Amino acid sequence: MKMNRIGILALSVLLMFSCSKDDDAPAPVANNGGGGGSPTYQIPTTYVFVDGSSQSTVNFDGQKQRLEMLSELVVYMKTANTLGTTVSATQLKNMYANNGYTWVDAPGLGMTGSTKQLKDKTAEGDIGVQAMFENYMDSLAYISSLNFSNSTETYGQAGVWTNGTKSYLMGGNGFEYGQLIEKGLMTAVFMNQMTVNYLGTLADDDNTTPLPGKTYTEMQHHWDEAFGYFSSEIDYPTNGADRFWGKYAQGSVEVLLGTGTNIMNAFLKGRAAIDNNDYATRDAQIAIIRDQIEKVCAGTAIHYLNEAKANITSPIVKNHVLSEAIAFIDGLRYGYNSINAVSITSAEVDTALGYIGNDLSVVTIVNINLAIDLIASKTGLNDVKASL
Repeated sequence: MKMNRIGILALSVLLMFSCSKDDDAPAPVANNGGGGGSPTYQIPTTYVFVDGSSQSTVNFDGQKQRLEMLSELVVYMKTANTLGTTVSATQLKNMYANNGYTWVDAPGLGMTGSTKQLKDKTAEGDIGVQAMFENYMDSLAYISSLNFSNSTETYGQAGVWTNGTKSYLMGGNGFEYGQLIEKGLMTAVFMNQMTVNYLGTLADDDNTTPLPGKTYTEMQHHWDEAFGYFSSEIDYPTNGADRFWGKYAQGSVEVLLGTGTNIMNAFLKGRAAIDNNDYATRDAQIAIIRDQIEKVCAGTAIHYLNEAKANITSPIVKNHVLSEAIAFIDGLRYGYNSINAVSITSAEVDTALGYIGNDLSVVTIVNINLAIDLIASKTGLNDVKASL
């Protein structure tokens, strides 16, 4: 995969500036599979699965680490929203690659010294996409070093844009690189790994013999790892609805389409199906997860585009939500549906991004609507696009 338009933009901007399950869970329900002789088994209401000895067969510790790594990266990037606070590009990249970095690791996940990282999982190791995110980090770090307050909301001046209520570190073109990094890694790492890598190879996995020294089979483990990129919490959405896909699946798309509920139910049903060798039901749940995650991504992009229209005359708010929208739009290309041309294609993603353009000072409601219409038509959201 080649470096996309936004990655080139990030590099050019840098150069331009340089030059100038709980125990009390409700009772499970029976699954009747797809009918016609499908097996009947129990589906739990939290992500708790055990073997015949009541030992847990669930493990997605690596995904918990990566979610926490991105959480800490986001906290560090947001310090640059305060005038006078400079962030280090070297530290950003070390966090990204887990290269000798000492993590706060509040949950005690063993992140420091771990082999887990975000970089090598980005777009399945695509070096061009990895470079794009590192270019974003260079741009963010450089802009933070300018120590400039753009309180007049003037395009062409990079720094901390502030209107007295909100403050964000933005480039002179209005792009907020912290948002491009956070939401971009949600898609290029978490969504890509979930929908393409783990859910895409299950048919080749062994589901008969537990892995050496483990209580779970290869297939069970890979399904669990896919779930871990959605949420780190087994009782989602009671917990785990506060960050990344777990958070956005509970936004307006949940109200309108039930996405968070649908995704969690599919993960529960699919894992129970694997435990009972019901692969037809497993595969049906894979299709649901892929479709619903794409709807969360596309629906969230449309939500932010609608917010941009509502704030078209308020540059700081408009730039902030457009940066989020751009990251989610660009991120659609990393999902299974896009890669396999099931819905919106990478070329169509580029078209939608082209409507927004490289300079947020000139974006119009007409062009925002063109982007909304394209995304909605390709991802099955036409009926709800105005309500997102």
